[in-house]
Amino acid sequence: MSGGFIVEASDDDEESIPVQNIPTSNNTSVKDAASAPGPDGLSPLPPGVAAFDPVTLFEARVKEDPRGDMDAWLNLMAEHRGRSRLDELRKVYHRFLEVFPQSSDIWVQWIELELGLDNFVDAEQLFGRCLMTVPNIKLWTVYLNYIRRRNDLTNDSSGQARRTVTQSYEFVINNIGVDRDSGDVWLDYVQFIKNGPGQIGGTGWQDQQKMDQLRKVYHRAINVPMSTVNTLWKEYDQFEMGLNKVTGRKFIQERSPGYMSAKSGNIALDNITRSLHRVNLPRLPPAPGFDGDTEYRGQVELWMKWIDWEKDDPLVLKEEDPKAYTQRVMYCYKQALMALRFWPEMWVDAAEWCFQNDIRESELEMGTQFLVQGIAANPQSVLLALKYADRIESTYPGKEGDRSEYAQAVRKPYDAILDTLYGMGDKVKERERLEVSTLKQAAAQDPEMQQSIEDKDNDNGKSKLSAGEERIKAIQHAYAAESQLLSRTISYIWIALARAMRRIQGKGNQTEGGLRKVFTDARHKGRLTSDVYVAVALLESVVYKDPVGAKIFERGARLFPNDEEFMIEYLKFLHSKDDTTNARVVFETCVNRLISKPETLAKARPLYAYFHKYESQYGELSQISKLEERMAELFPEDPSLKYFAERFSSDRFDPVHTPIIVSKAVQMRPKKDMPTIDEPSSFEDNSGPMRQEHSPRPQFTRATASPKRPFGIDDDEQNPPKRVARGVSPLKGAAGRRLDQQRRNQTSALHRDITFLLGILPPAHTYDSQRLMAPNLVSLLRDTPLPDYMSWKALTGGQYRHHSQMQMHTRQASGDLARPMSPYGQGQASSSGYRNSPLAGGYQAPGSNWGSVQGNYPPGQYGGQR
Repeated sequence: MSGGFIVEASDDDEESIPVQNIPTSNNTSVKDAASAPGPDGLSPLPPGVAAFDPVTLFEARVKEDPRGDMDAWLNLMAEHRGRSRLDELRKVYHRFLEVFPQSSDIWVQWIELELGLDNFVDAEQLFGRCLMTVPNIKLWTVYLNYIRRRNDLTNDSSGQARRTVTQSYEFVINNIGVDRDSGDVWLDYVQFIKNGPGQIGGTGWQDQQKMDQLRKVYHRAINVPMSTVNTLWKEYDQFEMGLNKVTGRKFIQERSPGYMSAKSGNIALDNITRSLHRVNLPRLPPAPGFDGDTEYRGQVELWMKWIDWEKDDPLVLKEEDPKAYTQRVMYCYKQALMALRFWPEMWVDAAEWCFQNDIRESELEMGTQFLVQGIAANPQSVLLALKYADRIESTYPGKEGDRSEYAQAVRKPYDAILDTLYGMGDKVKERERLEVSTLKQAAAQDPEMQQSIEDKDNDNGKSKLSAGEERIKAIQHAYAAESQLLSRTISYIWIALARAMRRIQGKGNQTEGGLRKVFTDARHKGRLTSDVYVAVALLESVVYKDPVGAKIFERGARLFPNDEEFMIEYLKFLHSKDDTTNARVVFETCVNRLISKPETLAKARPLYAYFHKYESQYGELSQISKLEERMAELFPEDPSLKYFAERFSSDRFDPVHTPIIVSKAVQMRPKKDMPTIDEPSSFEDNSGPMRQEHSPRPQFTRATASPKRPFGIDDDEQNPPKRVARGVSPLKGAAGRRLDQQRRNQTSALHRDITFLLGILPPAHTYDSQRLMAPNLVSLLRDTPLPDYMSWKALTGGQYRHHSQMQMHTRQASGDLARPMSPYGQGQASSSGYRNSPLAGGYQAPGSNWGSVQGNYPPGQYGGQR
């Protein structure tokens, strides 16, 4: 074909696709501009270098944290791009895409760089490396634009260019046509067919071929839930009805269910993905409890909702078109893994679904491919390594053949994760050494810090640490916790490997393999916790009844003398062998060693708890009492009842909190269904119904449960009145009066809408603004002195003192209700505003006809009659 190519192989492996497997315009081999590796080693930055050479700073940051420091990668690319260092930029692109092979934005930048320089051969090779592993709309659109650029349709006399572009469109649609953002690609494809040779509605073979091709594309497009599905359906409707109304109605009626499913699916996906960020520059997941953790896990939940929606098959494809159903679920998993590349659970979930449905592509088991790619992205993931090893062990084809080859195949994932974790442990030690040495050098150069180191004693004679030493101690403590976590993880991987090798090769020996070979290798590599010794000892004792198990426990007791968890397991082992004498010796030796130092006293608590439980079940009362006295002396903060209750408690019984019901009427009274503002008062405290005071405010009547309904509109056909069954007649006599009295004394339930409002309001403790102190406000109003009227009149002359600087904010009353001469107004008649209005006309207010009032009050005030 004339310039352009189509990727025909379907390979989801993240490795580069060989050039010879891709049809291109010519088979000329090209240099790989990005094959040069990045700098292998960087010397420590001299002072001030970073300020003058940002590239060196970014390179150092990338080397230190290649998967976490995304900003350093992007800034490094921007620096090379801004300085037009294209060769260096290509090297950075290559190194970046080795770490993030599915970052479509970077692939697009690199390809557009080559296309801008007319390096078409290099661009084709980049397309071959990324297209099949990066299902991204933008990347595939760039590929389509490149194909159309290389195939000129205006001078296509033979039709070869149009056939090439058509094949490219089909290739793109088959791979990313199910994407909910692929609407523009579908519309572009439809327009491309319309612009082709032939006339819609014509009778020639070329016209018929064009209509068939267009109808086929419409049928596929209107079944995809995407934003342009309504537009495509309208175009399809016009297309069919424009050809023949009779057959058009038939086609539209047949395709209408698929369109309605796609339309409803698009609405559902809009709701699911409204807050979803479909990024392709993956970030490492924040640790639980740290910045960004909630947002990251929220994105994971949204992706899982989308995947679950596809699995539930709302488009009804599983039975009618299982291939399309599988393609949609797989595509959704691949989209999720582009954003959640460093989330191992997503890789495992995708692999598990493929295993359950036996998904294969190009004779490759896609579940295994997901696990392999997930391990490449997360080499430190224990979950992925264990899942992959379990898959190999359960499906290895040559189980009955050479057991050594079988064992080597199973052991390979374990060795890979162990090598990664041991390397991480070495880096932790190196970082700790560098930070501590840097602080010590800074302390040696600081005279004040040096003086504080020399003067360590305070007035009481107790030693104290300087600020530098405190910081060094904190750093060492943090790195110790990190190293302990790595050691525990490494230990449990060795345990899993030992159990797997025992299943395959049995007990074995120290040279030929099996359980004992793994234990020997683990001790040789180091960084083990006591868990390895416990697991191997129990395997030797329980499975093979070998006395070597006891020797392993004895060896572990010498290596981990202050490990309370190991000692408890050792005691359990001795008790299982009925060796109570040695168990008591081990217990006394260990607790005496732990309680001798204040820093290890807390470790003795679980040992005492275990031995107290054992003595409570199988020992004598005198021994139990002595043990409780020792525990009370060592741990006085524990409640005295706790030790006594522990004698009789179990996982299913607690003598302290066992609820024995004496009176169901009192102890098991059901709670109210409807919440009320005030709790109902007791029946005994109510002497009778409260008399409601007269108030000018409107009275809110209590809602009744009467079945009667208000009169409705007789001709309301859409909302006819409903027939409500009549309620039960009230009881008569004393029983009826008593129930009515209780019902009147109870506080009425809130309205349904008010109950809903109270339910959605946040709790009171979440209000963090200034609170209104109601008691203080009432006290202020109560204690503020107010003069009586006579004093006020004698002081002010019965009029307000108006201040020009102060504006009076009073409510303007209506003319028929206001008091014109009220001391609380502004001293003007209420109708003055109307008199001054241009609408007043010649209206004259009638003269007042108020009678005189005792007390010399002005008319209209304080009880004056109108």
